[in-house]
Amino acid sequence: MGESPTCWVLDHPAHMQLFHKFIQSGSPVDIIVATKRAEIDAMIDSNSSPLPNRHTLRVKRPVGRRVLPIQREIRALRRIRAVSLLLKRRNLTGKPIDKIVVKGAALELIAAKKAKIPQRIYITDTEVNHLAHGIALSSATEVIITPNWRQDLDGGFIDDCNSNGIRVHKLIGELPHVYLSQPSIIRDVEEGVVPRILHRSLKGGGVHDKDELVSAEPLISDLGMEVTTVAENQLINDPWGLPQEISEYHGVLSESVTLAHEAVSLGVPTLLVSKAQRGFLDQHLGGGLLFRIDTTVKGPVLNNEVAAWREAVQMRRRGDSLAVGWSDCYTELKQILQ
Repeated sequence: MGESPTCWVLDHPAHMQLFHKFIQSGSPVDIIVATKRAEIDAMIDSNSSPLPNRHTLRVKRPVGRRVLPIQREIRALRRIRAVSLLLKRRNLTGKPIDKIVVKGAALELIAAKKAKIPQRIYITDTEVNHLAHGIALSSATEVIITPNWRQDLDGGFIDDCNSNGIRVHKLIGELPHVYLSQPSIIRDVEEGVVPRILHRSLKGGGVHDKDELVSAEPLISDLGMEVTTVAENQLINDPWGLPQEISEYHGVLSESVTLAHEAVSLGVPTLLVSKAQRGFLDQHLGGGLLFRIDTTVKGPVLNNEVAAWREAVQMRRRGDSLAVGWSDCYTELKQILQ
C-alpha cells in the first residue's frame, strides 16, 4: 500500500478507527481530509492518536441541525473546491495521488474526479444514504458494500452500479472487526454488582439520520442500573479507546447504529433505540445480543424487547457471556484497497 499515494477521507470518528491502520502502513505522501467536528478534533489532538504525520486538510461538514439549505450547498461547494485544488496541486508537484478512499462521505469523490484521480473507492454500509449513493454513481470507480446489504433499501444503487460499469466488492467480514479485538468469553461472576450500562446518545443533523433518531433517555430511570452516558461530541479522556472500552460494560443502550454494531461485535448485549434500518443489523437480531425498538412509548413490543435485553445483561453480569464469531476483515479490505 505504501507505493500507492492515497487520499483518505475521515468524516466520522468510526472512519478514523476503520482507516488508521491503513494510513499507518501507507505512503508518507498520503493526504488526509478530515471533517471539522468535536470528536474528530479530539482524536486528532489526542496523545494516544495512532495517526502518522500526514498532510491534512480540515473541511466543514455540509450538514448540521442548525445549518440552512443554502449554507449546506455553499459548504459542499467550498469543500469540493478545496479538495480538488489540493489534489491538482499534487499532480503538479510530482507526488500525485493514485486513489481516494471514502466511507459514506462522497463529496470528495467529485473533487477526485475533477483532479483526474484514477481510482476512486466508495465504502458504504448504509443503504438509505441515497444522496451519497447518487454522488458515488457519478464519481466512483469502485464500491465496497457490507455483508447482508439490503437492496430493497438502497434505491436501486447496486443495480445502477452494475449498469454504469462500477465495480462492486461485497465484503464477507464485518467492518468493526478491522479495528476491534476479538473478545474472550467472560466466565467471572460479579455477585451483587449493579449492571453497568453504556448509553450512547446522539444529536443528529446528518444527511440521512433525521428521521431515524429516537431518544433512549425515557428508559433510563426505570432500568435500576448504573448508566454512563457518552453523548455525541462529548469530550472523553481516550476517544480512540472508546469502542474497545465497550467490552467493560454489562450492556449497551444506544441511539447509534455504529456503536450498537461495535457493541454486538464485542459480545455486549445491546438495546438499539432507533428507527434506522441497516442490513448489518438484521443479521444480529434474534441472536441474543441485539435488541431493537423504534419508540419509547410503552406497550407490548417495548416491554418484551427491554425485558429480553435486561435478561441478556444479567446473564453477562453472571458470567454467561455469549461467544461471537469473528472475521479477518482487515486483510479482506486491504486486498481490495491495494
